[in-house]
Amino acid sequence: MVERQRTILLSLRQITEEVRAQVSFENKISLLVERIRATTGADCCSLYLTDALGQYLRLAATDGLSQAAVGKATLKLGEGLVGYVGLKQELLDLADAPSHPNFKYLPEVGEDEYCSFLGVPVVNLGKLSGVLVVQSRERLRFGELEESFMVTLAAQVASIIANYRAESSENAVKRYRGEHGSGGIAIAKAVVWQAGVSLDDLQILYSDDPQLQQELFHQCIFQLQTEMDRAALEMEEKQKKQAAFGYMSGYGRLLDDTSFQDEVDNEIVRRNLTAPSAIKVVVQQRLEQVNREDEQDKYFDLRDFAQVLVSRLLNTEQLHQTHQDSPIVLVSRSFPAAIVAQLSKERIAGFVAVDSGVSSHTAVLARDLGIPSVIGVQLDLNTVDGHDIIVNGQTAEVLVDPSPSVALEYGQLESQSREQADLYSKERFEKGVTLDGSRIFIELNAGLSHDAVAELPQQTDGIGLYRTEIAFMLSEGFPLEQTQYEWYVKLLRQYSKLPVTMRTLDVGGDKDLSYLPIREQNPALGWRGVRITLDQPQILKTQLHAMLRAHAECGNLQVMVPMVSRLEEAQAVRQIFDECFEELQQSLDRELAKPKFGLMLEVPSVVYLLEELAGLCDFFSIGSNDLISYLLAVDRNNPKVTRFYDPFHPAVVRCLGYLNRKSRELGREIVVCGEMAGSPLGALLLLSLGYERLSMNYSEMGRVRYLVRRVSLPELREVGERAVQGGSCEQIRSLYLTYAHSQGLDRIIELAEQSAK
Repeated sequence: MVERQRTILLSLRQITEEVRAQVSFENKISLLVERIRATTGADCCSLYLTDALGQYLRLAATDGLSQAAVGKATLKLGEGLVGYVGLKQELLDLADAPSHPNFKYLPEVGEDEYCSFLGVPVVNLGKLSGVLVVQSRERLRFGELEESFMVTLAAQVASIIANYRAESSENAVKRYRGEHGSGGIAIAKAVVWQAGVSLDDLQILYSDDPQLQQELFHQCIFQLQTEMDRAALEMEEKQKKQAAFGYMSGYGRLLDDTSFQDEVDNEIVRRNLTAPSAIKVVVQQRLEQVNREDEQDKYFDLRDFAQVLVSRLLNTEQLHQTHQDSPIVLVSRSFPAAIVAQLSKERIAGFVAVDSGVSSHTAVLARDLGIPSVIGVQLDLNTVDGHDIIVNGQTAEVLVDPSPSVALEYGQLESQSREQADLYSKERFEKGVTLDGSRIFIELNAGLSHDAVAELPQQTDGIGLYRTEIAFMLSEGFPLEQTQYEWYVKLLRQYSKLPVTMRTLDVGGDKDLSYLPIREQNPALGWRGVRITLDQPQILKTQLHAMLRAHAECGNLQVMVPMVSRLEEAQAVRQIFDECFEELQQSLDRELAKPKFGLMLEVPSVVYLLEELAGLCDFFSIGSNDLISYLLAVDRNNPKVTRFYDPFHPAVVRCLGYLNRKSRELGREIVVCGEMAGSPLGALLLLSLGYERLSMNYSEMGRVRYLVRRVSLPELREVGERAVQGGSCEQIRSLYLTYAHSQGLDRIIELAEQSAK
């Protein structure tokens, strides 16, 4: 006994000296757990540290548990034996840890074989810093010597932790640039969230009860489906149209994929795998296939979907709910769309993702939910938890530990953005009339009902683009004619005194229906838009019948056809449209005013077919996003070439100028309904080229209306004449920046351009 005491006292001095001699904090705590394990004869030693908010304990170092769990395994204060020690701030020595009422099994850390448990709190100046733990396979209590040894070392560790955190807080502000950003500015405390176990780290395990594993798997699928439906419904009710679409089309397709479920079931039965292991095997095979097909978004959706399922099955999926009164910024390696959909705008000020491999559905969710976000930031997750952080979605920038003056500056910028929104709101019922008295029509792009927006019909000149495919994406199968009729007549009634332009079903490309799977190597140039509806004419006829029935009741419908590239396509759709209209008149036995029929100009080939197309339609609509992408051969979602997508490219400006001029010659109205119309600088360009109808998202209408009412059309036309002669993007853009400056619109342009980056 005496000899054992001497050995422990000698080791205590040696450990203290060796640990303090290490330079980095990580080396200090790694050496600490290694030496404690050796001295006590334990089979495992681990150190858990509190987060900066003092609400959670995260595994920081271990010798004996899975290294993959370091930085990931987390317990709420009071949860499990570690959390119990932290909450009580009392030593706990157990011979049979699993029998304790507070015991919690964490499958991801690999502690299955340990029975004995000795945990001591690490406290500095009365404040909990962490918990130090040793564990053994044998069923025995460690005893007074080991308890004294651990308590003494815990005091030393508390000092080391305090010094490290003090030094970290004294460092200057750290500035990081991300690859993508969206939303405005968020200023709050950072809280790091990590999945309990990653798909890559998951070990393949076997089960002797395949029936139970299958039941667990299908129960997990059902619960996720239920929660996803609820989240999508809430988004729809809150007018988050693109968010609901992206969320449903991404995970909905996978949840409804019965072949995926069959493959997992087969792996469970054939190889006696646990449900998480079977998911990993199946998903890895699918990821390899998707990777070969170079379908980036599907790759990320599948990877994130599998991660959510595995985490749920291991009971590690839920986001930690903080008890902070003020909102926080969530920081993580990656955010699956299912996680973002659960974020509460009232509790989450913003989020930061380290991994640039985030699906576009996640990005769309963040944007439509109005949460400032930055993606692809090279942050060390172990150094930002609990620190003050600024997320600037406008510039894709993150600042950690900003000085008070920097935080104040960003706070003022955030306040200015809110003030501008209030400024636009004051004129929301005014018409778009320029300084010279010219009338500009500002219309709405919509995909779901905007019932919650008060007096919206009084704030717009009509709906320039109604995306009918959004409702299709929220359905489990092709909707019946009566169902579609009820959708359309409700919208036409809401805007009874205004024109409503409905686009026929536009899927394919990056917009999938779970019940019409389309897998192509190059979907942007594949089976999409009018090509699908002409190949499946019953879909088109059913939709046109429903639209025309709604028009017969309300009289304010306009129909528009997407992705036309050939004259024959326009002729075929026009013939079907006329036939459906005649059938409706005969069934009603009365004359109806025929709705206007329009064609979308998105494919460059139609630029040279305007005269022939004008004979088939009443108006044209420019989808600027696709038109610019096809003109410049640029995928806007590919970060390697995004910089080449530029609406101020001379070819784009000249094409837009020609389209407006030629349409006027042919006596056809023309409207622009792409993102360009909702951008202040883009709107100036379009106005200067002679466009008088602009359609945009609701969030952009107030800003563009404010700008329109402060410009002179004759002056802008002069700018437009110089722009079509410009030889570079920079030269053309500078013309509009100069004009904006002359009208005192610099700040509006600056903020809008930042948010688009």
